[in-house]
Amino acid sequence: MSDNLQPRDKMHRNGARHNRIDVKTSYAFDDNEDDDDGEGVDGLSLKEWMSKEGQMFVARFVRSFGKAAAVYTGVRTFTAFMKNPFRKGIPAVWQGVMSKDCLRFAAFLGLYPSLYHLAVSLLRRYRKRKDGWNYGLAGGIAGLSMALEAPSRQKTLAFFVAARALGAGATTLVARDLVTSIPHAETVAFCTCCAVLVTCVSLYPKLLPAGYYHSVVKWSRDYSDPIMTELFRIPGERFLTCQEIGMHEGTCTEHALDDLLHSLPSFAKLYLPIHLAPVLLFKRQMIRNRPRYVLASLAKNLTYSTLFLATMVFIAKYVICLLRNATGKPPPLPVYIPAVAGFLCGFSVLWERVSRRKELVLFLIPQMFNATLVLVKKSRWGRDVRVPQGYVLLFAVAMGVVMHAYEREPPSLTMLMTGVLRFFVGDRREKGGERGNGKGREGERKRVRFDSEG
Repeated sequence: MSDNLQPRDKMHRNGARHNRIDVKTSYAFDDNEDDDDGEGVDGLSLKEWMSKEGQMFVARFVRSFGKAAAVYTGVRTFTAFMKNPFRKGIPAVWQGVMSKDCLRFAAFLGLYPSLYHLAVSLLRRYRKRKDGWNYGLAGGIAGLSMALEAPSRQKTLAFFVAARALGAGATTLVARDLVTSIPHAETVAFCTCCAVLVTCVSLYPKLLPAGYYHSVVKWSRDYSDPIMTELFRIPGERFLTCQEIGMHEGTCTEHALDDLLHSLPSFAKLYLPIHLAPVLLFKRQMIRNRPRYVLASLAKNLTYSTLFLATMVFIAKYVICLLRNATGKPPPLPVYIPAVAGFLCGFSVLWERVSRRKELVLFLIPQMFNATLVLVKKSRWGRDVRVPQGYVLLFAVAMGVVMHAYEREPPSLTMLMTGVLRFFVGDRREKGGERGNGKGREGERKRVRFDSEG
């Protein structure tokens, strides 16, 4: 019996495969034709479509608004308890949660996914096409909702998303064989960024955001702004040792090793919420199904990240001390010394797993954007240039790239960005996988599918 059924099943499968290709091809052809009966590609009349999309818009807004408010509450609560764990009474969490700032944050993240899905549906209906342009244009249109956000966060969000758009674009170009892949590109990029940023911290702190600068100074433990100003920036008549300036006693080597060991607990405390938050937000089901695996993975990643940051700070400070003592020159510090120290300390990123190195590079790129912006504003030709709502426009353009990548090239985004989009925007509208490179049966099926869509 099985022998008689096998050819028939094979013919059925072949026929089904051909039917799928024919349907997709004919659908792409239909997308180019005019819609004379007043109905969209979904077969609904304009009135039915408006009613359906209106209901879905409200439902998405309410759902995403609630998620954003919950995230804001969680972050504010955790920050309050970390800064003041009942030392001065109960932290005033509710004052922040019920504030106008929370309302603006939740309204922005509630409106973005609602506008995005509405714009995709609208573009599909009136463009009569189902291609990547719909997602890019819809992402840009929805990105204008950041005008609701607090001005104090607009630049941070715009640079954050612009860095992710840059990373997604570079990864997509490599995946499509338009650009040659560079071995260890993430490590080299991270070292280069570290060279620039350590130089800025040591000699040009005004090029960096104040919050980021003070965080780096805090991570360095024994450095402070007055010490670096006297030791690195203000011209002096003679060479100053670390002992003279009051940084430490004994040799620099002894102090550096001792400081490395003492920095591990504080850096572990810093990284614990960074690794714990994505697990609680995006992997709750895995926690229930495989709790031991999740805890072991969390412990391993926390250990590697702690060693990464501790080693990076250790190398940066120790190399600066070695080169300063080797030259014996009075301040200011030559530019090449922090640049070399920064580049070498960047190799500490090798502690981190490969999938996380790209995310760490993208974390530094916004600080590079900020330094570039400050230099442009100080320049003669950029001093008087003002772009109204410039950060909102930058965010909108970047989100156009990011949403196209989310729908059509999901591997080009980091796990963090993909998780955030899935949490607020929802699952991808593009079903059946992403573009492939044509390798293997799965890659061939993906390529046929997307080629038929244009």
